[in-house]
Amino acid sequence: MQAIVTTAPSGDPAEARELAARFGLRAEPRADRALSTILANVAGAPVLVLAARRADLYERGRAFRASAGMAFLRLVRAHKGEIDPIVAHAGLRPGDTVLDATLGLGGDALVAAHATRTRVVGLESDGTIAAFTQASLRRLGSHGREPGRSVEVVHADHRAWLRKQPDGSYDVVLLDPMFRRSGDAGPLFDLLRFHAEHSPLDAQTLREAQRVARRGVLLKDAARGEELQRLGVVPRPSRRSATIAFGWAPASP
Repeated sequence: MQAIVTTAPSGDPAEARELAARFGLRAEPRADRALSTILANVAGAPVLVLAARRADLYERGRAFRASAGMAFLRLVRAHKGEIDPIVAHAGLRPGDTVLDATLGLGGDALVAAHATRTRVVGLESDGTIAAFTQASLRRLGSHGREPGRSVEVVHADHRAWLRKQPDGSYDVVLLDPMFRRSGDAGPLFDLLRFHAEHSPLDAQTLREAQRVARRGVLLKDAARGEELQRLGVVPRPSRRSATIAFGWAPASP
């Protein structure tokens, strides 16, 4: 079902039209109508409402506030000198080029943009999530403002998109396709679960990512790392309490 993009009184109709055009959604002028009227007239379609400083997605009788969530706390910690696991495991440094092939809500891409201080490309196959994430990145404050501007959201299936890229296009590729961690909780994770594609990563896609990367591919899995092992990637050592397992697949020779 095609999602709708509209505005709150403080929102910019031009942004609504731009997001709709980029991500395959439909722009709906607010025209002084109450939000309840719009929701009642769209036959259950998701509705993204853009205000000047916030964005909300209404779907399945629930409201989801666009937010960087835990990624913002990760940025705060980074400003205090802590090294984020993504940065440590991928060896990210200023000037690196990064492709986040499974963008989701953009947390890893945001942290990568902060670490590299350059543009990060993020691929998201679901147009509703892509628009929601783009709206969120534009509305971050303080520590998140600059890295948020450095994340380029691309509406694309990562498998097809990777096949079209030249060898060694990026220093590092991030892949987190196995969204199955039962420990994840909260409304935004519920939203992702509903829109996510749950098919496991296949070996051919991993090989394409390794070809596109100059250094390698960083993969994320549930703590036991069973999907990593299925793909022939050895999970890296981590704390016993860790809920995420990381694996490193070097770039193709």
